[in-house]
Amino acid sequence: MSAPPGWHPQPDGRDRWWDGQQWTDHFRDPVAPAAPAPYGTPGAPQGQWPPPKRGMSGGAKGCLVAAVVVVLLVVVALVVGGIFFARTANRVVEDVRTSFPTSSAFPSGLPSDLPGGGEPVEVTVGEGFELGSASVEPGWTLGSLAGVGATVDGMTVTFGGGNALPVVFSMDFDNGASTTCTASPAEGADSGDVSCLPMVDDAPDDGARVTVTPRF
Repeated sequence: MSAPPGWHPQPDGRDRWWDGQQWTDHFRDPVAPAAPAPYGTPGAPQGQWPPPKRGMSGGAKGCLVAAVVVVLLVVVALVVGGIFFARTANRVVEDVRTSFPTSSAFPSGLPSDLPGGGEPVEVTVGEGFELGSASVEPGWTLGSLAGVGATVDGMTVTFGGGNALPVVFSMDFDNGASTTCTASPAEGADSGDVSCLPMVDDAPDDGARVTVTPRF
């Protein structure tokens, strides 16, 4: 039986046309097989290409690690900076104390009718107290200093007797922590906010006892 008409491979590697009865003089190069359709194309054989990888690429993981490292470095810098500032402030406390030698300026102590005058008093954290003609209002608290110390927050003082002199006093807590504070009346008012140098290392407890000593 004769072969059907069509292109048929020859020994030389080319295709030759058979018209159903005889070979013709028509030759052609073999036709390359069609390239497979991309994975996921409708009608393409599934499993021919590996499925796309899921999850985070190596570059994205590297960026994430770098971001975490930067955040950690910033946190460490803030903590170290807070410790350095607090330790420097504590040295300033001692300098301020020596700058107001009450024993030499007032051998008998500061006059009690001056703001900041009077004798040392012992109170608990948050309790109000008198400084001569000035009164520190109750309700002040201790705040955290980057987890390594403490600050005095929310302390206000009311000045009496129409005297606008500032007050300077030290606070010595029963755990050994200490600070120096100062306040002046706000413009046009008889009260003002108290500013205290931050404490470092041993942070006092909320119920700690503190000795308040007038300095000026």
